[in-house]
Amino acid sequence: MGARMVELAPHNPYTLIISSPVIAAAGSLGDVVGVARWLGLQRADADHGLGAIICSTVTLNGRRGQPQLIATPAGMLYHHGGFSLSVRQVREQLAPRWATYQVPVLVSLAGADAAAVAAELSEVPGIAGFELALPSTSALEAEQQVVRVRRATLLPLIVRLPGELTDPVAVAQACVTAGADAIALIGGLPACMPNPEGRLIDGRLGGPAIFPVALRMVARVAAAVQLPVIGMGGVATVAHAQAMVQAGARAVALASALVSDLRRGRMLAESLRDQAAQ
Repeated sequence: MGARMVELAPHNPYTLIISSPVIAAAGSLGDVVGVARWLGLQRADADHGLGAIICSTVTLNGRRGQPQLIATPAGMLYHHGGFSLSVRQVREQLAPRWATYQVPVLVSLAGADAAAVAAELSEVPGIAGFELALPSTSALEAEQQVVRVRRATLLPLIVRLPGELTDPVAVAQACVTAGADAIALIGGLPACMPNPEGRLIDGRLGGPAIFPVALRMVARVAAAVQLPVIGMGGVATVAHAQAMVQAGARAVALASALVSDLRRGRMLAESLRDQAAQ
């Protein structure tokens, strides 16, 4: 498959050039190590179709928990269960493995210690950059959160916006001002479903049901900011990926679609290559 190089951090001295416009969204491949052999991440000629991978959320001390995926009539509800990787685990066990991969791995940040985690991991080999997952917030609060992380690291920084923002353009513009290198959206929609035991579980809804919402938000943000935009949220088919690119996305990120089928990255990468060649 011919490569289509994509620059996701054009203003960052470290750059983030990926060989495919398809990204594995945060947590979709867990700590990455578990699927590395199946995908052939150490091989330059592997045909997994992924240009970059974002690992599960990392916090200072890590948290035990049991993530859950609950099927719904309209997609998949994801509940993190409080789980996160730890800085020590990443530094000592995971990043040395990531450094051997032919695909850049980024660390997912979230919560109050995001800047501290970025500072701890900023110079660790095997980490190509960070993705900061913002909660539903105002433009001012978003700018302040991004500034804190930006001060902690010079590595490429993607900022992911949630789907429930009332003014995603204002928040995205604030993130640009604060030093983000790229904007990703959307990180699902808040939702609730009963688990098999009947207990209501809060989480974030993903899957094709949210794609129209995501596409609209991507189109609005891509038209308003000059930075690369990564389209995500229900991307599952060739038509979805192509529509995201037509809406202005520089790349697309797969979440639930990749969880259900590790071959999806290759299929969508090939379709986007063919679209670009037309």
